[in-house]
Order: sequence, then structure tokens, then C-alpha cells
Amino acid sequence: MNGPDISPHFKAAGPQFDSQVSYRFGVPLVYVKGELDHDTVSSLRGVIEKEMSDGPEVLLLDFSELSYMDSGGLSLMFETVQRFKGSGWLGTVAPNHGVLRLLELTGLVDHAGFRLFADLRAASAALDARSDA
Repeated sequence: MNGPDISPHFKAAGPQFDSQVSYRFGVPLVYVKGELDHDTVSSLRGVIEKEMSDGPEVLLLDFSELSYMDSGGLSLMFETVQRFKGSGWLGTVAPNHGVLRLLELTGLVDHAGFRLFADLRAASAALDARSDA
């Protein structure tokens, strides 16, 4: 991470997927919009690869505008959690009911390297608590 970035970086994989990266809370925050499936997962994987190259302790994915996720997206979530190797965590923010159910059924929500937040305020509070510890 190279400090605060006020200009968003967009990555489009077609009309059904889009992502934008910011550093609003001092960590990479990826806004994900559309459908995360086998056809679009490579786009998000590229964004995550780029952000993970700086070795962040936390990576946040805002799913508030993610309408759908299939097993391809789910696999990427597990891969990303594994990359932290106990030294940090992946957080998702505001997944819809279908995506939340998928995360619950697969047990990802119970993984030590994964956090789930109802909104960005809750994610911010968790980051503040982390820095106070």
C-alpha cells in the first residue's frame, strides 16, 4: 500500500462485473459489483493479486452491490483466506442473502482468517479495534 489513494481504480470484466479499489480505511477495500462467477472471477483474482502483493494484514471486499456468486467466486474467497496464513484476514461487507448463505453453508464464515460485516461502519470499527490492540 502506498498511502491514501483518493482516486478509484476500476477493473471491468464485462457488463455483469465491475470492481473498484480504494484505501478508505488504510487497507485495500475492493468494491465488487455484479456477478462473480467462472466467467468473471479472473478479473477479481487479478485485483486481489495486485493488492496482496503489498502484504496487507487485511483485505476488505464490499459485496453490497454483488448480486451473485458461484463456486468460482467462493473458491477465490477460500484461496484468499489461505494466503493470509494466520497473519491477517479477509473481510466481506454487506453480502446479500444468497451470497451470505453460500458463505455460511461452506463454513467460510467460521474460518479464523475470515470476517463478515453488515456494513462499512462495522468493518471500520473492527479495523479501529485491531489498531488499538
